[in-house]
Amino acid sequence: MSTTFSSIDDYINSFDSETQEELQKLRHLIRTTAPDDAKETINYGMPTYRWHGNLIHFAKFKNHIGIYPGPTAIEAFRERLTAFKTSKGAIQIPLNVPFPKDLLIDIIQFNILLLQDKKGPQWDNHRAAWRDCEEFMNQLIAKTNLKKEFKWGTDVYTYKGKNVIGWAGFKHFFSLWFYNGVFLEDKLQVLITASEGKTKALRQWRFSSCDEMNAQHILDYIQESIQTIDDGKEIKPKRIAPPNLEGILKETLDDDKALKMAFDRLTPGKRKEYQNYISEAKQEKTKATRLDKIKPLILEGKGLHDKYKHS
Repeated sequence: MSTTFSSIDDYINSFDSETQEELQKLRHLIRTTAPDDAKETINYGMPTYRWHGNLIHFAKFKNHIGIYPGPTAIEAFRERLTAFKTSKGAIQIPLNVPFPKDLLIDIIQFNILLLQDKKGPQWDNHRAAWRDCEEFMNQLIAKTNLKKEFKWGTDVYTYKGKNVIGWAGFKHFFSLWFYNGVFLEDKLQVLITASEGKTKALRQWRFSSCDEMNAQHILDYIQESIQTIDDGKEIKPKRIAPPNLEGILKETLDDDKALKMAFDRLTPGKRKEYQNYISEAKQEKTKATRLDKIKPLILEGKGLHDKYKHS
């Protein structure tokens, strides 16, 4: 899939007139369902709607339209998606079947609820103070064969679809981050781990002024990063086992055999939804309130998000 489109209009106009008409209908459906301040952009080479994060993507393929609402939405709407081929975060809508408008609206509204309290990173808060560093990097990156993509609210430069470098100005420093930095030799001993214990591969190079930035040194680090991709170096994410039952949820299930039996009959995905729902509450009072709310749902064999799954 091409990643050279600069806007959704460019993407849609790249198809024949009949396809353009269908994609415009889909675009209109998303725009009228999404919040008014949702932004249209191109991300991963696809039309994307962002609102406190990625709300939804779509893309046209030879025999289907791909809808990308994320894995949480796929899991929540699993029972209503049985007619379509799905993967972890994608839905394939064949071109020869009626488009499921109501289902798509429900999925978008579900994602809006998920994202409404999420605040994404504000990379541009201190941008004005670092205009010279931004311009320096824009000119430097033009000497490479990297592609610019928009991810996580900022520009990221990629090679063969893999993230290589990004940058931003913060309050006290201007930072370059190398996504495969852990594999770099770091001859100048300038790379740091920003979040010890959390960051696996990413490393930062910080500057207090543009005068500290040496073009050849930065290009050398970029080229070495590209080489790590050609060499196939990457840290693969570990599969995380579902959390064990604990706290007030475990105590309640141990004391209530009927509730425990109903809980055990739920699918693993639904059980995990309930576990996360309780554990995410910080105060015990909130956990107790949430537990009272979900007891009748569990006894009825329903999942936390089943209210979005009615056909």
